Amino acid sequence: MQGSVLAQKQNLRTIPVQIQANAILNMSLLELQQFIETEAMENPALCVDETSRCPICGFATTDATCPVCSASLSAVEHKDDTFDSFEERAYLEKAFAAAGADEIFDPFRTVSKSMDLTDYLKQQARMSLGGRKLRIAEYLIESLDDDGYFRESLFETAEEFATAVPEVEAVLKVIQGFDPAGIGARDLRESLLIQIRRIASSSSVASTAELILEDYWEDFSKVRLKAIAKKLELPHQVVVEACEFIRDTLTPHPASAYRAPFEELAPRESSAIVPDVIIQKNGDRFTAEVVDCYGNYLKIDETYEECYSSIKAGDSYLGEEDCKHVREHVERVRCILEAIGLRKKTLARVAAYLAEYQHDFLAHGPSKLKALRQKDVAKALEVHESTICRALSDKYCKLPSGEVVSFEMFFDSALPIRNLISQIIALSTEPISDGEIAKRLSSEGITIARRTVAKYRDQLRVLPYQLRAA
Repeated sequence: MQGSVLAQKQNLRTIPVQIQANAILNMSLLELQQFIETEAMENPALCVDETSRCPICGFATTDATCPVCSASLSAVEHKDDTFDSFEERAYLEKAFAAAGADEIFDPFRTVSKSMDLTDYLKQQARMSLGGRKLRIAEYLIESLDDDGYFRESLFETAEEFATAVPEVEAVLKVIQGFDPAGIGARDLRESLLIQIRRIASSSSVASTAELILEDYWEDFSKVRLKAIAKKLELPHQVVVEACEFIRDTLTPHPASAYRAPFEELAPRESSAIVPDVIIQKNGDRFTAEVVDCYGNYLKIDETYEECYSSIKAGDSYLGEEDCKHVREHVERVRCILEAIGLRKKTLARVAAYLAEYQHDFLAHGPSKLKALRQKDVAKALEVHESTICRALSDKYCKLPSGEVVSFEMFFDSALPIRNLISQIIALSTEPISDGEIAKRLSSEGITIARRTVAKYRDQLRVLPYQLRAA
């Protein structure tokens, strides 16, 4: 027989408060500041004390020195030196000088972003192409890898725009004519040829070098210089000089040749990276301190708090809609304040554990970095692995040396090996092969395959043995 039965059941579900806490935990310090500023404009119940801001970049800070641009607020805050008493540039120069900088004040230091290579190439494309060809060019530019090569399939690109491969190839040829030279090439040989033809040198060495790249690439890549000299019927020394010209004049990484337009006027530094945690050395120990710019400067607006208390007590004179407005905004502020506090507490626990576990790395450098996984940190702190992932995502810490690095470095198990490979290559009097590097690593107690050595060498942006020996 059919019937209805009442039963109790428990299940887990994420509540809005937890969603907000996870979102704030995932934010970096700059993202948190932007979130708070936006929330302050939209939520009248949130009160932000604006009494302490950096005179250079405007970053909210309670310290005497700004963690973003290192300007000193105390050096410019004097009774006689107000903003009205001298020019704006003089005010900024005084604040900049307080950071202890030896160089001349540059107002462009405070610009948040400079033009990157992708924007620079798109700017050149807009001056050369239009319509569908411009759209294809922008797609190709966005497909370039970090070294400036186009590794994708022309056929797939043609399908994307419902056009023929020759049209896509023609657009790619246009991109290959852009600055820097060699950009948009499909392989190393094509990039080097583009670069050497851009030089337009009439010297015999440059002509021989171009001929070698064009007709004898296989011999050149395998450093068979005697075979090249025999085929070209040239003295061996001439071929050696041509190969040295290729090595000294051209670059296998064309993207690295990019320099922003008007670089002498543009920012000399990339956008500032704000450390979320500062690790300091106290005696033999390392302590981690979370940069907290809002812990004491955020609160609920007094008027809203009084209205909320009266609503809870049941003696409010406000209407139903007004009471709903006050409750929603005050409870949202409370949720945000609790989430910010939880973020600081979680980040402090994780950073303290990393500072203790990686003590040797902080004291002696990359060669002493211990293998560590986020799963291990989560287990040690008795939290879920996703909490560790959110706490460290896009976060940076300032080491005792003054260097600001990503938290990902603490989990990079290959860092000591890459550092050792770099030392082996630097200390070798002659170029050595990947196999020889693997043997030397084996003598140090590190057993890895030759292809793994090649992968780490590529990450260090070191040329292969054949090209270093040429």
